[in-house]
Order: sequence, then structure tokens, then C-alpha cells
Amino acid sequence: MSRPFASWQGPRRLAVVMAGGRSSRFAAIGMHKSMAPVQGMPVIGHVIDYWRRHADEFVFVVKNGKEALRAYVESLGIAARFVEPEALRGIANGLLAAEPLVDEPFIMVLGDCFCRGEFAVPAGFAGEHAIGVQRGASAAETRRNYSVEVEGERVVRVEEKPVQVPNDLCGTGFYFFQPGVFDAIRATPASARTGEHEITDVLRTLANGEGLRALWFDGTYININTPEDLLAVEAACGVPQDGG
Repeated sequence: MSRPFASWQGPRRLAVVMAGGRSSRFAAIGMHKSMAPVQGMPVIGHVIDYWRRHADEFVFVVKNGKEALRAYVESLGIAARFVEPEALRGIANGLLAAEPLVDEPFIMVLGDCFCRGEFAVPAGFAGEHAIGVQRGASAAETRRNYSVEVEGERVVRVEEKPVQVPNDLCGTGFYFFQPGVFDAIRATPASARTGEHEITDVLRTLANGEGLRALWFDGTYININTPEDLLAVEAACGVPQDGG
């Protein structure tokens, strides 16, 4: 199996999965969306199934729905640890809970983001922060995620759920961070809009400081926000995963 992130990753090949959100839109079906079933497997199972090709060890940041998620993950027999922030104050704030377990480059994955496809990882990719970016996105899709503006391969601007969509580039819930991201989180103020520590604000800090690369993703990407999105995941599960 090829390992496209080999020059960038440390020996642990670590992924941090953010899976503790409130999942309020899924209350009607009586479960946290991480455990919503799709073709006999919970959403989080599909997420792990993709990313275990690129990671040998997982850290799960949990809160809501943690008991069922932890029981399921432990049944898989993968190398996994769990951390829990004191309160939900945004994705970036939640990521700080994983800092004691992270001492090398790591992939951060939002646990409600499903994909099938592959990343175009350049030769010699190492020592950088990066985000997964998809070309050809519709304006509606970008508004559900975040917009990205790129010069060369460098990210120069991101905007969460933009009103005016500048291009067809959609930021994904997949991030490739150096440990220095934790200092960037602490240096980034809470959002004036939400009062929480938003990951897109931290991306701006990185883009204006250490630098941030776009890693192009080619395939199917679904940010699961509502129970209806599970139908799109159901359809996408028929698409084979590329060896990565």
C-alpha cells in the first residue's frame, strides 16, 4: 500500500478525530450522528475506515454521545485513545484537549465528514500545515463548509459559511497540522460571531504566519449536517475507495 503522507507524518501516523458535537439536528432519530447507521455501519465507522489507511493511531475528542462512540471504537481493535474537553467552545478549543497526546504532525478529521477519493500529495511534502481543498464545488456546497482562496499552492484566505462565494474551491473537514497549531489556537481570539474558538479563525492565523498549503482532494466529500445527508452517504458508499 502506498503512503502518500509518508514524508510529512511522524512514525506514529496519528489522526485526531473530532467527534463530540451536539448533533442537535439528529435528536429526532434518537442518536448522535456519529452513530447513525449507513449500510450497516455507523457514520464514525465509515470515517475510520477511510482514515485508517493513513493513520495507525487515533485520538478521539469526545463529549456528546461519547459512551456509544467509545464502545463502538473499542470494538474495532484499533489503537485509540479518548480525551474530553470540559465544555464545548468550538472545534479549535476542543482540539486543545488532545495536545498532551500529540508531539508530531497529525491529521485532524471532523467525525461528521465522509469522503471517498484521494489527496494529491506533492513530493517532499513535509514540515507544513495544510488543509484538504476540493475543486469544482457548487456555491451551496461551499456555504455548508468554508471557502478557500489560493495563490499557487498557498492558502491566502478562508471564510466560514460565506455569503458571497469567491470561487469553486471548498474547504473540507480534513486538516494536516504540525504541533505548532496549538500555539496558533492560543494566539487566536474567540470568534466575535459565535464566542467560540473556530478552526477557520485558526487557519487564518496559520495562513498569515507559519503558512498553510492546499492539498487537493479528488473524490466525494459530504459534510453530514442533517439526517437527509445520510442518503448521500448511502449512495457514495457504492464508490470504491482508492488504495492510498
